[in-house]
Amino acid sequence: MPISVFWTMLGYMLVCSFTPGPGNILALNTTTQFGWKKGKRLIFGICAGYACVQFICTMAIYGLNAYLTPVLIVLKYIGSIYMAWLAVTIVLSKPLKDKKDEGASFKEGFYLQFVNVKIYFYIMTLLMVYLAPHISTLPGLLLAGVGVVSVGGAACLTWAFLGIKMQHIYEKYYKPINFILSLFLLYCAFDIVRG
Repeated sequence: MPISVFWTMLGYMLVCSFTPGPGNILALNTTTQFGWKKGKRLIFGICAGYACVQFICTMAIYGLNAYLTPVLIVLKYIGSIYMAWLAVTIVLSKPLKDKKDEGASFKEGFYLQFVNVKIYFYIMTLLMVYLAPHISTLPGLLLAGVGVVSVGGAACLTWAFLGIKMQHIYEKYYKPINFILSLFLLYCAFDIVRG
């Protein structure tokens, strides 16, 4: 993998993992309401569910890789369009005002990831655009998946540990934060199409 591709991939991973999404918002809300001790089961459930979705997506991409090779050119455009859409969505988003108490169970965090469309698009884009073109073995893709899950888990834990502090910072500065994150995603989309 060329170093320029690695850096844009890493940027894409960080932006997508650390921006507000269902898992991160739920982690923030749970630790804000219940603290770490009572909220950690849900946080671990989110991370475990994320790892399962990553594994399922990796197996699907690997199984179809022989068929995907000819269409990777088309897929990079689809991934770029998704990134541009995500950039627009981020720049237009506002902090949530009404965060309901949904409890703090492992199962809830785990099952959330199976209906979390954001991570499916994120993982499939990451696999099809960045990883599958450069890694052709299942062990290689699974190992790369460990890195992807590590970044996602770190993001979830960051939102959980920062709790109220991050919520106040984001609510106060969400416009410039979202604008900067959106610009970076647009750069990633441009770099994919260009490369």
